[in-house]
Amino acid sequence: MADTNDEIDPIKVRTGLFSLITARLEDAHEIVVRGQAAKISDRDIGNLIIDLRSMLDEVNIQIDATDLLRDP
Repeated sequence: MADTNDEIDPIKVRTGLFSLITARLEDAHEIVVRGQAAKISDRDIGNLIIDLRSMLDEVNIQIDATDLLRDP
Protein backbone atom coordinates (compact mmCIF):
# COMPACT_ATOMS: atom_id res chain seq x y z
CA MET A 1 0.00 0.00 0.00
CA ALA A 2 1.30 3.45 -0.90
CA ASP A 3 2.21 5.97 1.74
CA THR A 4 -0.45 8.69 1.90
CA ASN A 5 2.36 11.27 1.91
CA ASP A 6 3.54 10.16 -1.54
CA GLU A 7 3.33 12.87 -4.14
CA ILE A 8 1.94 12.26 -7.58
CA ASP A 9 4.71 12.06 -10.16
CA PRO A 10 3.73 14.61 -12.84
CA ILE A 11 5.95 12.92 -15.43
CA LYS A 12 4.12 9.61 -14.99
CA VAL A 13 0.77 11.38 -15.14
CA ARG A 14 1.79 13.27 -18.29
CA THR A 15 3.04 10.07 -19.91
CA GLY A 16 -0.22 8.33 -19.05
CA LEU A 17 -2.29 11.17 -20.45
CA PHE A 18 -0.36 11.12 -23.72
CA SER A 19 -0.94 7.36 -23.89
CA LEU A 20 -4.67 7.91 -23.42
CA ILE A 21 -4.67 10.62 -26.08
CA THR A 22 -2.88 8.29 -28.48
CA ALA A 23 -5.41 5.52 -27.88
CA ARG A 24 -8.39 7.82 -28.44
CA LEU A 25 -6.87 9.23 -31.63
CA GLU A 26 -6.35 5.68 -32.89
CA ASP A 27 -10.03 4.99 -32.14
CA ALA A 28 -10.97 8.18 -33.97
CA HIS A 29 -8.88 7.05 -36.93
CA GLU A 30 -10.95 3.87 -37.18
CA ILE A 31 -14.14 5.96 -37.24
CA VAL A 32 -12.97 8.27 -39.99
CA VAL A 33 -11.84 5.32 -42.08
CA ARG A 34 -15.32 3.78 -41.77
CA GLY A 35 -16.81 7.12 -42.78
CA GLN A 36 -14.89 7.00 -46.05
CA ALA A 37 -16.84 3.96 -47.24
CA ALA A 38 -18.57 4.49 -50.58
CA LYS A 39 -21.75 2.79 -49.42
CA ILE A 40 -22.76 4.04 -46.00
CA SER A 41 -26.14 5.29 -44.88
CA ASP A 42 -26.82 8.80 -43.61
CA ARG A 43 -27.86 7.24 -40.30
CA ASP A 44 -24.51 5.46 -39.99
CA ILE A 45 -22.67 8.68 -40.89
CA GLY A 46 -24.64 10.48 -38.17
CA ASN A 47 -23.64 7.85 -35.62
CA LEU A 48 -20.00 8.08 -36.69
CA ILE A 49 -20.10 11.86 -36.30
CA ILE A 50 -21.53 11.53 -32.79
CA ASP A 51 -18.85 9.00 -31.84
CA LEU A 52 -16.10 11.13 -33.34
CA ARG A 53 -17.25 14.29 -31.55
CA SER A 54 -17.36 12.37 -28.27
CA MET A 55 -13.84 11.05 -28.75
CA LEU A 56 -12.50 14.47 -29.69
CA ASP A 57 -14.15 15.95 -26.58
CA GLU A 58 -12.33 13.34 -24.49
CA VAL A 59 -9.04 14.17 -26.21
CA ASN A 60 -9.55 17.88 -25.54
CA ILE A 61 -10.13 17.16 -21.85
CA GLN A 62 -6.98 15.05 -21.72
CA ILE A 63 -5.01 17.78 -23.50
CA ASP A 64 -6.26 20.34 -20.97
CA ALA A 65 -5.23 18.04 -18.12
CA THR A 66 -1.78 17.63 -19.68
CA ASP A 67 -1.46 21.40 -20.02
CA LEU A 68 -2.22 21.83 -16.32
CA LEU A 69 0.82 19.73 -15.47
CA ARG A 70 3.25 22.13 -17.11
CA ASP A 71 5.36 24.42 -14.97
CA PRO A 72 4.09 28.00 -15.17
